[in-house]
Amino acid sequence: MLIKPSKDWQWNFCHDKNRLLMDLGDGVVFVSAFKAAELVNDAFTPSRFSIEQNEDFTTFMERLDGQLPLPDDFIYQIILNAVAAKSYYKPLMPKSWFFETAQSVSSAQVGKVVKLQSAQEVRHYLIVESNATASTLLLIESAHQLNEHKKLTQFGLIKVMNDRLMPVKFNCANKVHAA
Repeated sequence: MLIKPSKDWQWNFCHDKNRLLMDLGDGVVFVSAFKAAELVNDAFTPSRFSIEQNEDFTTFMERLDGQLPLPDDFIYQIILNAVAAKSYYKPLMPKSWFFETAQSVSSAQVGKVVKLQSAQEVRHYLIVESNATASTLLLIESAHQLNEHKKLTQFGLIKVMNDRLMPVKFNCANKVHAA
């Protein structure tokens, strides 16, 4: 199913589900991964899908097209969570200490898929926002064990210094544990 952004899409916060939602029309509702405690105050006021959000959606779609060996419906979940994060998630402080410095550093381009290596494992992330020193990343796999006690769940956000971003090259042998 091809989803095209619409000015009629509307963000709402559902207190019953404790999640940011987007009404896509025709009875279709996208439920984001983000809870009230993670969101800025603007997330609690219903708002239409903005021109800036439409541009972000298009940027993420263009950059992810062909980059990920995943079904389209899951790619849309990634993109809509990324747009929600960029628009409504509270600012984060870098937590680079969970990750090893990359031997070959990836460019920190918004919409690019990168890997992060914790002491436990390597997982794939989408760059949601970036500056010259650090990037905010969205976990696209089911979970990432950061250390013995801390785990990031799917669509969780973390900010790290750009020297932690490992480049990714996908081929048929690469698996992204998204389910």
